[in-house]
Amino acid sequence: MQKIRVASLALAFSLASVSPGAESSSPKIDKAKWETFLRYAEGYTSGVKFNIDDPKPTSIPGYFEVVVHLSNGDSKLDRSYYVGADGQSILNGTLWDLRQPPFAENLKKLPTSGYSFGPEDAPISIVVFSDFQCPYCSELAKTMRTELPKKYGDKVHVIFKDFPLTTRHPWARAASESAHCLGEQKADAFWAFHDWIFAHQQEVSLTNLREKTLAIAKEQKLDEGKVASCLDNHEPSGEIDKSIELARSLQVAQTPTFFVNGRIETGALPWDRLSALLDFELNRPKEFAPAGADKCCEVVIPKVGQK
Repeated sequence: MQKIRVASLALAFSLASVSPGAESSSPKIDKAKWETFLRYAEGYTSGVKFNIDDPKPTSIPGYFEVVVHLSNGDSKLDRSYYVGADGQSILNGTLWDLRQPPFAENLKKLPTSGYSFGPEDAPISIVVFSDFQCPYCSELAKTMRTELPKKYGDKVHVIFKDFPLTTRHPWARAASESAHCLGEQKADAFWAFHDWIFAHQQEVSLTNLREKTLAIAKEQKLDEGKVASCLDNHEPSGEIDKSIELARSLQVAQTPTFFVNGRIETGALPWDRLSALLDFELNRPKEFAPAGADKCCEVVIPKVGQK
């Protein structure tokens, strides 16, 4: 199976100058021309399939978002481009409006609740997209679970979201299902599983994951029969699919990826860098207050000259 690789975002390769008063009706685009252009400009190989959405208005007048759905086998990725009112000029990068906080578009999509720790009204919200089989996710999880509460206490709210990379990690999705099956009875059981599996990844396999899950269910004094039924029927599957789709809409392409008040960060940041980022966020300008790695853990779209 070919792999999917994502190009790093360029600032722009072409952009029409459009004033805020430009017409708001979405432009028509030639999708076949877009595919030909992007396939060459980004270097996507012939095995990558394109599905291009119609342009839709953004919160910035005169600019329209075009979501390009890329797929190669089981691997999928969404990329957002921006087009001017002429339908010809494309911005490949981040679109900002000085009248809004820089991460406003991300904040509109990010969840404010779910399996989490820390108070929901904390000044910093971190949403982590993670994979239970990813070693770098394990490193970040340990840092967040041990160091964050010590230094930041009630100043940080952390929300966990699933993004299992099944083409590379064969038991990652099953582990997500296990976590949800446990968490449905008791939230603490979700976190018990979260902490245990990230500390014992080398001991886990597809063949023993069920046994490990039921052992945690027993330890947490849950109804083991309900947990077993949940696992057998893959009851959390829909919720995990929603999390994956959300991740794609946010341009998540590797694990771990996390959002600090909407700011996207990737990889297992060491504590000194993560702490510096959080301190920076705690001292952000008031007007920007939010309303409300390695290839083992990366979604990749194949490009010419890349393995």
